[in-house]
Amino acid sequence: MIKIQNQRWSRYYLSISIVIFLSVVLRFFMLSNQSLWYDEGLSLTNSDVSTLQESIAKARYIGNSDRFQPLYFIVLFLWRQVFGESEFALRSLSAILGIGSTIVIFFTALRIHGKKHALWSLLILTFSSFCVYYSQEARIYALAMFIASLQLYFFSTVLVKNEGNRAISIWLFSIFTAIGIFSNINFCFSTIALCLSHIAIYRNLRQWLQWWLPAAFLSLPPIFYYLTLPGATDPESISVSRLGFPLIQNIIFVLNGILVGTSYGPSVEQLHGDDRVQVLLRYWPQILLLVIVGTVIFLALIKVLLRHKKHHREQYADYFFASVFVMAFLLGLLLAIVTKFNWVPRHSYYLWLPLAMLIPSALSQRPGISSKRYGLSQFPKIAVISLIVLNIYSLFNYYFDDHYQKDDYRSATHYILKNRSSSTQSVFLFGNPRLFRYYGDTLSLDGRKLGDKLKKGITNENFAGEIQKLTNNADTVLIVVNRDYLFPKGVIEKGMSDLYKLDYEVSFAYFKIYRFPKKRN
Repeated sequence: MIKIQNQRWSRYYLSISIVIFLSVVLRFFMLSNQSLWYDEGLSLTNSDVSTLQESIAKARYIGNSDRFQPLYFIVLFLWRQVFGESEFALRSLSAILGIGSTIVIFFTALRIHGKKHALWSLLILTFSSFCVYYSQEARIYALAMFIASLQLYFFSTVLVKNEGNRAISIWLFSIFTAIGIFSNINFCFSTIALCLSHIAIYRNLRQWLQWWLPAAFLSLPPIFYYLTLPGATDPESISVSRLGFPLIQNIIFVLNGILVGTSYGPSVEQLHGDDRVQVLLRYWPQILLLVIVGTVIFLALIKVLLRHKKHHREQYADYFFASVFVMAFLLGLLLAIVTKFNWVPRHSYYLWLPLAMLIPSALSQRPGISSKRYGLSQFPKIAVISLIVLNIYSLFNYYFDDHYQKDDYRSATHYILKNRSSSTQSVFLFGNPRLFRYYGDTLSLDGRKLGDKLKKGITNENFAGEIQKLTNNADTVLIVVNRDYLFPKGVIEKGMSDLYKLDYEVSFAYFKIYRFPKKRN
């Protein structure tokens, strides 16, 4: 009997090892294949310092919303000192943190629900297109998810009976809560959701105070830090992407991105066009399949929660994680409404943790189910497996389909370097100058002030004259635009038409480069 049990455990942990190995492969596979994109250039800029003291000081005065997520830039500075700043080196930090999150959530699920549930949670996170995507990006989200997973792991002792002495877990939970808030201000939403769900579901005031008073105390320094930042009391003064679509579209985008990543269905670049409705209709089979899969899983989870309620098990962990997910989602939505910032999936990274704990619960069956209803009971399992398959399909698009590429600064810069000459100057109207320099272009002229006027629809009759002055009367001008959808259609050609004629334009992912020779009399 013991031998059989040992064999089962051996097979189980062999399966776990294989899945973790796949998690490592997926997060390092083609890690430097795509160019660094605009936001990754901000990470470079924010960590461009010589000492740790400079890094800490610089984080307070970052010009955009990155000032509210300082920890990553300090960690990235230290990482660059050791491993350099190649694309692979910059992104490998996130890859390692992404793998760590997957492993921590596995052990959290194992502690709360047992082996089978933990394996499903591990599978879902391993193949999550969203999680892989942000594990391959030199931004803060992999770090924030890793800290959030550690926070949840230590908090999970609340959800397990007879766990023993919890004092160490309470203080480690409190420490990672404070670190998490310092890593990203959105971490507050998942923390508030945990806090409110704890008291709402378990209704034990003494236990609640034992956990949350230390966490609140240790979180005071990062909260005070945020409140004393420049612009903290005037959100309008902080540079963020404002809502470009109706809020309902942002909500759908967030849910879609969390479940299957942003490389499932139409690409983000396609959705910025005027024909976005037609684009969506072309992808109706994929969208319909996702809706069906999501609906089956949602209904199965509702059924599980109702079953718990029927048997007076409202304090079961499923209720807790459902509460955390709903509250965290609503808090993120509230922030988007109040601040009018562009709510996208990455801002809601914290939603994946309760989802990874919840989705496997859809597979739980009622004991003694009749054979007639057995077939129907398999629908949730088919749906969960289908969700994993959809994420694998999304990952395939991410790795191999150029339509889902991020901003291709690498190719754009190589084109500029190849086509610039003594008589040809290049001007960028929108873009990240740090990335142009990163890929070897130190001579392109910064025309972002002119570009800002065009983006706002402010047409300048002397736009061509200002370009002529900026380029020192060059015979030919290359106008470089990252995110050309930010500009009204045709405004660049019209603004240049007084002195220049459009020869041709070339496109790269999120880039357009216009070649304007000077008109001849």
